[in-house]
Amino acid sequence: MKVECRLLAILASSCLLAVAAVAEAAPSAANKTAIEEKGFTLTETYGGSGNSDGFITDINSTLGYVFNQHFSMNMGVPYLFVSPSSSKTDATSASGMGNPSLGFRYSRKGPLFDFSSGVNGAFPVASFAKGLSTGRVTFDWDNHFAHDFDRLTPFLDVGVANSVPDTRFLHRPYTSLGTLAHFEGGSELDLGHKFSVSASGYYILPWGGTADLRSWQEKLPRFN
Repeated sequence: MKVECRLLAILASSCLLAVAAVAEAAPSAANKTAIEEKGFTLTETYGGSGNSDGFITDINSTLGYVFNQHFSMNMGVPYLFVSPSSSKTDATSASGMGNPSLGFRYSRKGPLFDFSSGVNGAFPVASFAKGLSTGRVTFDWDNHFAHDFDRLTPFLDVGVANSVPDTRFLHRPYTSLGTLAHFEGGSELDLGHKFSVSASGYYILPWGGTADLRSWQEKLPRFN
């Protein structure tokens, strides 16, 4: 397990350095003329997802700071509302504050693709009894690649985490604990007037042990 983790870390670090070098060597013309912005940001979002397991929504308050056109950080606290499916026996609805998070992100526009890499950590403040937290510190290192073709933007996300992460379009009705790699690829179409539509597929690859899945005070099936 240690050898696998070490090898993955070396490969991931090499990939990150190579991408940064390519982007640095040939910056786009738009990047040269971009006006550098920095300062505080405040974002309030409301989102949710539903499937056969249940429905989950959250209100997320995020305070960020942009250092320059490449580096930024953010701190956030979600408030979760979880409702299990009626087919789930001995499962009850739950709501409460989620784990506060702290993240750092690097981004750069390049001639071939836009690239960003972010590390996020969440701290076990939320209720473990309600299934809103694993009771452990969790992390996620995500790398995002995208290229604009007018209104169409194909993208690919590759990351390593110790908990199954929520995505922009999918909020999972459970928490998890276990080392894994996650992948997501798809495209986003800009419809104009601040509207867009996106389609993507994802894959979760756990390794090196068992990931505990916990939801609404019940154990979901384990995966290895």
